[in-house]
Amino acid sequence: MTFLSRRVATRSAWMHVKKPQWSAMPVLDVRNLSPEIVSRLADDYDALCDKELLALAKLDVDPIRARIDDALSDALGLPDLAPLRELLAREPGLTGTSLSRKPEQTEMFSGVKDARGAAAQLRLI
Repeated sequence: MTFLSRRVATRSAWMHVKKPQWSAMPVLDVRNLSPEIVSRLADDYDALCDKELLALAKLDVDPIRARIDDALSDALGLPDLAPLRELLAREPGLTGTSLSRKPEQTEMFSGVKDARGAAAQLRLI
């Protein structure tokens, strides 16, 4: 999500991130994780590493990506990442379509009627 928010659009389907943006992105420092969490993540990796992922544009319906997110959420104490996958699946850089709301559309993603509800579901407020 952070990567996509810091990208620079180009004239084609490609995008890039300028060097100062890379250094400003937060990254998990795995050296600070407890041995138990590292072990759990290693076990989850071993269980999922040979599974085939769907196309990135289908990450909202990909059961393997959901299992990866669930493993990370459980190990790191993060909220459910399904709403984030739904939003990312609509990202124009992945789909080549506009994010503008369609006339018949009443919500950003299923089960959330407004922006405050979306933020609450994503545990941002």
